[in-house]
Amino acid sequence: MLSPRSGKAKANESKYPYIVELAVKDDKLDVELGRRIMVFHQSRDILPRHGRTLARQDGYYYRWCFSDLSTARAFVEQFGGEFCKPSTQ
Repeated sequence: MLSPRSGKAKANESKYPYIVELAVKDDKLDVELGRRIMVFHQSRDILPRHGRTLARQDGYYYRWCFSDLSTARAFVEQFGGEFCKPSTQ
């Protein structure tokens, strides 16, 4: 089940302006994908900053937030996903 809107996740989306939204199967992040994402962050010596997890009619989405465009682009190149604007909700 998805967690309710998190204050920390919302704050991350406000503080780290480059947000990548990644579609996931069901409402869970695949363990292997999660590990690869952690290695991505570790290799760049950055902490993973999670945005909100969203459920829409067409599926589930996890968000990662980055402070710079080049790292966000590298994430998209490696894992897919799309850039999105922070929500003001």
